[in-house]
Amino acid sequence: MDRPRCGRHPWSLRALTLAAAAALAAGCTGEHDAAKKHGLGRAVMRGQVRALKASADGAWLAFLDGCAEVKGQYLPPQTASCALRVVAAAGGEARKVAPSVTTLPHGFAWAPQGAVLAALGEYDYLSGAGTLYVARAGGEPARIADGVTFTGFVPGSERVAAIAGGRLLWVNPGEPPAWLPGAEGLSSFELLAKDGAPRAGATTALARRGVRAGGTLLAVRTASEPPARVAERTGEYAFAPGGAAYAFTVETATGYDLMLSTGGAPARVARQAGAFAFSRDGAALAYVAGIAPGQQGELHVGPLGKPGALCGREVGEFRWASRAPRLAWLEQYDPRVRAGVLGAGGPGQSPRTFGANVSEFEVSADGAHVAMLQHTTRGGYSVDLALAHLDTPKGTPAERVAQGVFGFAFSPDARWLYYRTRCTRNGEACDLERVPAAGLAGGKKPEAVAQGVKSFEFDPRDPGRLLLTWQRSDMIALDVALWEGGKLRSIDTHVLPGTARFLGPDSRGVAYAVADPKRAGVYVADLPR
Repeated sequence: MDRPRCGRHPWSLRALTLAAAAALAAGCTGEHDAAKKHGLGRAVMRGQVRALKASADGAWLAFLDGCAEVKGQYLPPQTASCALRVVAAAGGEARKVAPSVTTLPHGFAWAPQGAVLAALGEYDYLSGAGTLYVARAGGEPARIADGVTFTGFVPGSERVAAIAGGRLLWVNPGEPPAWLPGAEGLSSFELLAKDGAPRAGATTALARRGVRAGGTLLAVRTASEPPARVAERTGEYAFAPGGAAYAFTVETATGYDLMLSTGGAPARVARQAGAFAFSRDGAALAYVAGIAPGQQGELHVGPLGKPGALCGREVGEFRWASRAPRLAWLEQYDPRVRAGVLGAGGPGQSPRTFGANVSEFEVSADGAHVAMLQHTTRGGYSVDLALAHLDTPKGTPAERVAQGVFGFAFSPDARWLYYRTRCTRNGEACDLERVPAAGLAGGKKPEAVAQGVKSFEFDPRDPGRLLLTWQRSDMIALDVALWEGGKLRSIDTHVLPGTARFLGPDSRGVAYAVADPKRAGVYVADLPR
């Protein structure tokens, strides 16, 4: 019987030394010696920092300094408690926002738009709780609540939500916090609605009680009325993008059932369910079902409210394209080596497979291509990069792009596939190359981008621009350059890893922290227009 239709890193060309790579980045621009030595950036704050994040509007920079190391059995190395400060990207006095903020990822965050900063100060590592501070546009911080364990921003707004002492509160900057009535013992939430009045009767947030409180899932409609109970003993839960549909799992005697609500009462979708995910348009749902001890489940995909069709068996991982109803997965998955056979398809499409022994994969944003790392022993062990095209006739094999690859990504516009190859220094220095996402047909060859590269990051507003980094050998720091139109322009040296980012709203600047003690601080480099 025919099957129903179903709907990243080893790394270097002649690896250069880091000094040579930095000289190449600077030398391609014809800059004078002083610019090569000190970089393009101007200091907006002097002193050692541990983290740096920019507001969405690019006007403000939040950073941690004055840190004290924190030791703990389950804490990552170099965990610390620090003072959180904010300074204008244009320069000026740095204002303290909160004390004893953790360097862990949830310590502080900016709103997805605007310039509202939320932080957990006076953070206690044993309880995982702190005091919520909120500040807007570098203004005086407001101390909101103690005992906060979970925070988030309402999508598309500057509105903060948090769980404090097991209760959900809403914070509009400049207004008193509002507590959600009739809900206690909460541990997490997910937000859907933007700020403003919600649609009548629509669920705007989901909140879940902890396991000890029964794992109850609650549906929140407005901030002023008690939430409605959805189900007990729940596990994972998520909203469909762009709509009020949501899915969640409920514990049973044999595992978890997957439930779906499309506006009314939830209905069972599958038994013995595992991972699930909505397509980016929110119109389809993919899920793994039929999981048993020692057995991977089957992947099903289908439009919301309709039975999902079988796409793959023994599936371990899957993910959707970011702008198309296409997805890829690993079937016949072996969890011991985290590898399987690459499959791809989508709602209303016949599933296809492209290669075995695949450990990493990525779908292009338009859903037309899938890149994969394939382990092979032909001519010796190698991890090769291959490219599959989903709009070609079924049976068309994937094309091999490069050998010895670790680290790859499609450009956000789905035009190019970038990857690191010929790596040295334990993967810290690699050649960065790219090929058209459509492949190398017609005798095309890979295009060299830069040598000795540690990492690359796309400009979120212009996929033709990248930030490139080179790992230094004299300290834990990076040299950073801008790549655009085939040319490299040095930005700075001795940059603290993880801090260099394009600034909104137009990416005409880069913010970063310098780790070199002689000139440590927060910097902003203005990029050529």
